[in-house]
Amino acid sequence: MDIKEGIIKDLDRIINEYVNGEFVPGLSVGVVYNNEVIYTKGFGVKNVDTKEPIDEKSLFHMASVSKTFVATGIMQLVQQGKIYLDKYLIEYLPYFKLKDDRYKKITIRQLLTHISGMPDEDDYEWDKPQYDEEALERYVRSISGRELMWEPGEKFAYSNIAYEILGNVIEKVSGMSFEKYMKENILNVVQMKESNFLKPLVSKELLTSPHILDTKNGYGATVSEVFPYNRAHGPSSTLCSNVVEMCNYAIANINEGKFKGNKILETHSYLELWRKYALTGWGGYTLEIGLAWFLGEYKGNKVRSHSGMDTGFRSNLIILPERGIAVVVMINSDYIGTKVLCESILDILLGEEVDYIKRSLASHIVRTMFNNNSEIALQEYNKIKENSIEKYLVYEDEFNAIAYNLLERKRIKEAIDVLNLSIKIFPGSANLYDSLGEMYLCKGNKKQALASYKKSFELNPNNKEAKKIIDELS
Repeated sequence: MDIKEGIIKDLDRIINEYVNGEFVPGLSVGVVYNNEVIYTKGFGVKNVDTKEPIDEKSLFHMASVSKTFVATGIMQLVQQGKIYLDKYLIEYLPYFKLKDDRYKKITIRQLLTHISGMPDEDDYEWDKPQYDEEALERYVRSISGRELMWEPGEKFAYSNIAYEILGNVIEKVSGMSFEKYMKENILNVVQMKESNFLKPLVSKELLTSPHILDTKNGYGATVSEVFPYNRAHGPSSTLCSNVVEMCNYAIANINEGKFKGNKILETHSYLELWRKYALTGWGGYTLEIGLAWFLGEYKGNKVRSHSGMDTGFRSNLIILPERGIAVVVMINSDYIGTKVLCESILDILLGEEVDYIKRSLASHIVRTMFNNNSEIALQEYNKIKENSIEKYLVYEDEFNAIAYNLLERKRIKEAIDVLNLSIKIFPGSANLYDSLGEMYLCKGNKKQALASYKKSFELNPNNKEAKKIIDELS
């Protein structure tokens, strides 16, 4: 068996085990090795109700991976002398304004690197999608009442709003709609025929459904009533693609813009695109930010990456340019992360032996609780702790995330049940008690909220917010 065959066999084994163990509705994986696509495969189903299987051509909402395409589009216009990275934004969008005058100092480069001081968006109105061509400019004009968080250029803070603004800049400078520009100048160039930022033009037959966490029929995936699409947020979020076509894009970036005789960028543009501009504070291979792309290292190898998450979907694109390696993962649910899967795949590509992908302890224990009860879930945890804890990811944050996911779905009782169980596993966690206090307040149970906040403050006397709430409730 040659190296490539061995890799494919290992990938099939670990991904199948992972999908079955984590109860993932569906996912797709694409792998580039030695600058060649060696693996594109779908697992699971497009929709848990219809049970239609996923294959390598199935389309997923890519969420924030979309931003790397925006940076490519801007750099194309820089190459043509139509955009200058250090010019002020208002030179391209004279109608752009914010509440305080500091907005006049924002540059294109600062928007691309998330150092403009722009806040982030907290409501994408996926439940009220806009489809008309004016939606993006309307949104950019609508934020005039907002304020910068700090002086432009001061520090990193991830901002989706910044990328809607950049998409609007592309429209004004190119004279085309944002989506048309992306299709003609990037997607078509690297043979991404089925991919599109415009959902109405995406194949309904190939598109997967978004899934969210619910407990109606035991713990697991249910199809979201809302699809994450709104033309007002096209640049930051709305690319739909599949693993075959995303591998084309990965190869183009590994080869500094070149793909099968075509180019999306000149080689010299990558000096700007993948330059280190600011620390993110996130560490690992997302340690620093370039133009849209996150920069860092994985086991001594340079990494360029971007991940995405929106209602019902997760995605990740990781490139090791000097090794000719890329991994793309798409999941049609929003409560299962991509990091551990991507890193296990990378380990195989880097020649390491991977026996299994670690499973989420939180998902397994919470699922056991909802399918049985808290007592049985705790017994299951103790059994795992004694016999096989090394096969699990043991993070209290994951229990917390599940609770908030349920709270978002207005399932407060279930969220409280999750936190009460997790506190038995992590009795010293001030953060879990703090979250429990918040959930009890949401339910209107001030007595239990007070007790939870007191415990949180006892465990972490630096929690000033907890102290403030304790004083208000006492």
